[in-house]
This record gives sequence, structure tokens and C-alpha cells, in this order.
Amino acid sequence: MEALKVVLDTNVVIAAAINPFGSSGKVLDMVVDGTVRSYTSEAILEELRFKLTSEKVLKYLESRVYALWIYRIFRASSVLVEPAEHFDVSPDYDDNKFFDVVYSAKADFLISLDKKHVLKLRDGEKRFSLKGHEFLILTPAEFFELVERDKNLNIG
Repeated sequence: MEALKVVLDTNVVIAAAINPFGSSGKVLDMVVDGTVRSYTSEAILEELRFKLTSEKVLKYLESRVYALWIYRIFRASSVLVEPAEHFDVSPDYDDNKFFDVVYSAKADFLISLDKKHVLKLRDGEKRFSLKGHEFLILTPAEFFELVERDKNLNIG
């Protein structure tokens, strides 16, 4: 069976770096061990590297070396895509790159901690649709709970 396809918002990877034992850390573990398949783009990786090595984030991490190690692990564990289509769905222009990758990869989930923009875009069932491609927008905790609750998903 094919692994679930996910796109992680950079805030999830950063939260996992800060607290590897929280729900974001558990989701990143699933990406690294191949339980789920992560998709990303150069634009997402560029943002992740910038934010992970920023003073704002580094004050919560052991070192810059640790920050770059997290970046490299995420990059090596993710499938890099070059989205052919670009969407303008979020009030925050910088969030649109995640939707571009979801559509390009036909991902099942967009996992985010962005309550201000990304999570507000989902409907009452936590779904969102781009040109006929429907997917769930979940927090790491919601995703982990869904996977734990429903072992019938195509995991592994």
C-alpha cells in the first residue's frame, strides 16, 4: 500500500525541532521513517532554512548545527516537486506555496499550525479543494490522532 502523502508547513518542522516529543515531532518522525511521504518544494525549503537559522528560532534550539541538521533530515526525507500551477488562496501570500505543492503532489493532507490563515481556510470537515483535488488541512495533533484512530488508512 502506498504511504499517505503529506505537505508540512514550515511551522510544523520548526515546532518539531523545538519539541521533538510533541505532536509535530511525532509527525516529523513519521516522515523520516517513511510511514508517510512528505512533499516539498525549493520555495518551502528556502523558507524553512531561513526560519530555522533565524535568531527568533535559534534561541529555542541547541545550536545552528542542530537547526541545519533538522533541515537536512527534512529535505532528505521529502520528495521535491516543482509545482506547475500556482494558487492564490491564502490571505498570506507566503502560505500559497504549500497549496501549490499539495496540488502538484496530489497530497492527502496539508499539516499546519497556522491558525491565523491556513487552518481558517478549511471547511467544517477540515477539507479544502483545489481544482477538484480534495484534501484535509489538519494540525499535527489532529493528523496524529487520525492516524492512530484509523489504522485502516494506507499507512506503511
